[in-house]
Amino acid sequence: MVYAQIKGGLKLHLVYEPGEGPDDAHLVKKGFLSAPLCGQKVEGNYRMTCNMPLGHSCQRCQRVAAARRV
Repeated sequence: MVYAQIKGGLKLHLVYEPGEGPDDAHLVKKGFLSAPLCGQKVEGNYRMTCNMPLGHSCQRCQRVAAARRV
């Protein structure tokens, strides 16, 4: 998972990278990123991606990721 920002100044959301997904039936294709784990809609592309949160990250995404790790 990586963090992605939708627009400048907004929070960073967790998204799945290519080859990852919630299960084997729903893997992300090569060259794409998934929608944020919290379910927020994205129109167009992400502004940026990074491996760790540089500022405020979405707490809903954090909660969903923690629930899926169990």
